[in-house]
Amino acid sequence: MAEAVVSVAVQKISDLLIQESVFLHGVRDEVQRLQSELKRMQCFLKDADRHQDQDDRVRNWVAEVRDLTYDAEDVIDTFLLNVARCRGEGVRGFISRSSFKFNKAFLLHETGTQIKSIQAKIEDISKSMQTYGVKLDEGQGSSNYGRQQESRRSYPHAEEEYVISLDAVISDLKARLMTEEERMRVVSIVGMGGLGKTTLAKKVYNDTHVKQHFDCYSWVFVSQQFSIKDVLVGILINVASGEDKSKLLERMKDEQPLKSMLEKMKEEVQFKSVLESLKEERLIEALHSVLEEKRYLVVFDDIWTNEAWDRLKPAFLKGKKGSKVLFTTRNRTLASHADPWGSPVEPPFLTDDEGWELLERKTFPREIPKEHGCTPELEKLGREMVKKCRGLPLAVVVLGGLLATKKSLKEWEVVHGSINAQFVKWEQHHQYGGVYGILALSYHDLPFHLKPCFLYLSQFPEDWEFKKRELIRMWIAEGFILQSSIGGEETMEDVGEEYLEELVSRCVVQVSQRDHTGIGVKRCRIHDLVRDMCISKARDENFLGVMQHTEDAVTNSSSSTLQLTSSIKWRRIAIHPRISGNDAIKWKFYVPLLKSGDSHLRSLFYFNEDGMQKFYMTRQQGRFIFENFRLLRVLKIDNIWQSRLPWEIGHLIHLRYLGLYGARMNDRVKCLCLESSPLPSSIGNLRSLYTLDLRNNYMIILPAALSKLECLRHLLGDSYSLRQVRLEKLRHLETLKCVQAEYLIKTDAVRKLINLRNLSIEFEAKEEVEVVLRSPIFELGRLRSLKMLMLMGMPMESFPNLEPLSSLHRLTKVELWGAIPEDPHSLHHNLEYLPASLAKLTLIYSQLKRDPMGILEKLPNLRFLRFDSHSYEGSKMVCSAHGFPQLETLTLARLHELKEWEIEEGAMPCLKTLQLLYLSELKMIPEGLKSVTTIQELKITRMTKEFVKRVKVIDGVEGEDFEKVRHIPSISFN
Repeated sequence: MAEAVVSVAVQKISDLLIQESVFLHGVRDEVQRLQSELKRMQCFLKDADRHQDQDDRVRNWVAEVRDLTYDAEDVIDTFLLNVARCRGEGVRGFISRSSFKFNKAFLLHETGTQIKSIQAKIEDISKSMQTYGVKLDEGQGSSNYGRQQESRRSYPHAEEEYVISLDAVISDLKARLMTEEERMRVVSIVGMGGLGKTTLAKKVYNDTHVKQHFDCYSWVFVSQQFSIKDVLVGILINVASGEDKSKLLERMKDEQPLKSMLEKMKEEVQFKSVLESLKEERLIEALHSVLEEKRYLVVFDDIWTNEAWDRLKPAFLKGKKGSKVLFTTRNRTLASHADPWGSPVEPPFLTDDEGWELLERKTFPREIPKEHGCTPELEKLGREMVKKCRGLPLAVVVLGGLLATKKSLKEWEVVHGSINAQFVKWEQHHQYGGVYGILALSYHDLPFHLKPCFLYLSQFPEDWEFKKRELIRMWIAEGFILQSSIGGEETMEDVGEEYLEELVSRCVVQVSQRDHTGIGVKRCRIHDLVRDMCISKARDENFLGVMQHTEDAVTNSSSSTLQLTSSIKWRRIAIHPRISGNDAIKWKFYVPLLKSGDSHLRSLFYFNEDGMQKFYMTRQQGRFIFENFRLLRVLKIDNIWQSRLPWEIGHLIHLRYLGLYGARMNDRVKCLCLESSPLPSSIGNLRSLYTLDLRNNYMIILPAALSKLECLRHLLGDSYSLRQVRLEKLRHLETLKCVQAEYLIKTDAVRKLINLRNLSIEFEAKEEVEVVLRSPIFELGRLRSLKMLMLMGMPMESFPNLEPLSSLHRLTKVELWGAIPEDPHSLHHNLEYLPASLAKLTLIYSQLKRDPMGILEKLPNLRFLRFDSHSYEGSKMVCSAHGFPQLETLTLARLHELKEWEIEEGAMPCLKTLQLLYLSELKMIPEGLKSVTTIQELKITRMTKEFVKRVKVIDGVEGEDFEKVRHIPSISFN
């Protein structure tokens, strides 16, 4: 970990020597000597990490070097802050420049003195090591290797789920759930963390026969800290049918303040918005009314306390015969409290043979040739290590991820010895004993460049699903991925994806969702036990601290507690706002503040999932942050409401990531009238800014000063936002969401933004589309994701010829909003120009008259296809035999002319999910759906009563078309 810290510092000093040489007169020699000394220490640190647990002296030296490196970073960043003052503009800039000239000699002397002090301390550490006979290792440690080209892996498929058969337990659990008892019963799965409770629950929940037994079902994560309101809203959205939603909305039409909201919003949006506006008691009433006439299955995954169940229980007092609630919990007392007459199900620990089978499957994947697989010597060592896992599947899987990186018997012997040492160390000092030592070993074995990337995950709340792109952009902002580590056309984002995939392959990160290509990661999470270990290591390294913020609903007072030593200089702090007391929605929450002594802070995260609760940041609070935390690199305050950002944000010249998603900067009237912005022009000072996320902020106009951010690579906003920004100056942009074509063309940015990979763009006329399609943005073929939206008009404009798309061989995702012309006399259809690389396609308002399936089904890599809102206006659709060879998800929505749909045998051989929404003329399920044996889920939303009646089982009577869908495990109606 310390080696990664030093690497970042060495790179920063190199940049300083190059970019700020004119200001370094008088301290340049000291800075260069510091850089040289840190490079020497790197050689020691590459091997020291793996010896820390065996030698207290080494551990202390590593900690001292790490802290001194942090101090060096602080000195350098503070020096750059002062240098930045002489670059200001206007009156403030003139005053700052004058002040800098007057104080320059003092500043250089002070900086030089601080650097010399740090350098002297590092030299003392070096001498101390030599005194004790420790040599600086010029080579690399066996495990802490650098990023090597030959060590990269490819991941052609989603990760296999490594589990051992639980047939007996699964059969028992299914029988309990499907027993038709008169009253609602609670079935509990209990056991320690990592035993496989959630895996078992998922297998049963997704079972075909279980799904067909119940009228409705819902799965919800609870965890130690949760919002009762969020849980109730989530269940209601899952279990309420379209008829239920209509009844609830109708019942609330006369209620204030909901009446005006209901009049303005579409019904599908109304339901969630209304639920979020209700108090807990009303939500319980609503859920109770929806469930009382249904046989339901609701799963509460990871529920902890009796109190949590007691608050949820009133919603589940009634239901049709056979209704069930399923718990997964570590609390056996809770299981007895919820259902005193039942006995909990406990997944068995793995036997030694089962543990070895699981380890072997994880360590030696099936594609490895047998001669390169497991030898008797490796099996002997492996079986001994499995015994230390104490039958816990999570520990075996993590151990397998570690051993998968070891190719020789000697390397296995090293791991074997380390496990024995870790087991002895932790057996008496941790609730999970030696198992925790195995998890800790997986961290120690990480290559040095992955350790900070892993510890960064400690910022996320329990059970949080984090997004790949967001995480990697923050890694880059922190300096964990160095520019020097890339080559050719590779970007730091590409390297970041490799880093994440390696963490996945080592089983310390779990993939919760793959992206549209089926290869890359989209969302991830980490297991609770791994998270506990991650937080512990981050605390030990002074890397990141977690603060819990609670809100007292009675006094409306805020409190923030950091259960850590206050004297520690935390580099990063994550604040998790949670609600205690009454969960009713409140409009005057205020985010907590930190003490001004945290001036060395590099990252600050506020978490408010989906903006469900209204947390406000006052201008005074914002001003406090920007005045006192001037060394910030990452500031993420998504879904934290504020009126305007204060001018002082311009002080954060080191900021590389600014996350304001859903910040609802709602000084809208003033902004629209004066063409001003809730973002001050001082944002132009953030010359190092790499990512700016302003999505979901509703018509914010960005200041012209944004065009000064020439390092910006990801600009995420709404099209209305960019009216005053000279985009042509932002030549490093890779992501631009969303922009109006008019501004791209008018400012000549259409010729200069040649590095774009992800583009979302809106058009008002066909001529604009033609200009953009002929621009270098398309000609260079670098685009990977493209959304083109033709703004609605009367009559609606249509796209021109889409032939330029055919040359975009890296394009995997396309979304087209607007009419696609069809020339019956042309040899080519416009859809034929879609590239073979395409994996996801969405068509909206395309107004196609001819069946497009015959063309689209030939795309060899297409995995997701969605037709929506008049995208096809024909009456018949045919999916041919052997068509759509890779298609996994198909959505047909709002095709009001579609009457007949035919699926030939052999079509869509990989289809998993089918969604049918608002198809008012479609009368029945295609006969050919019976031959699609891979399908796992059918979602039917707002289809006609006749259609639903043919598919559904009502009072035990199967509809006419039920035979066509009998094989589908999950069928839902809304």
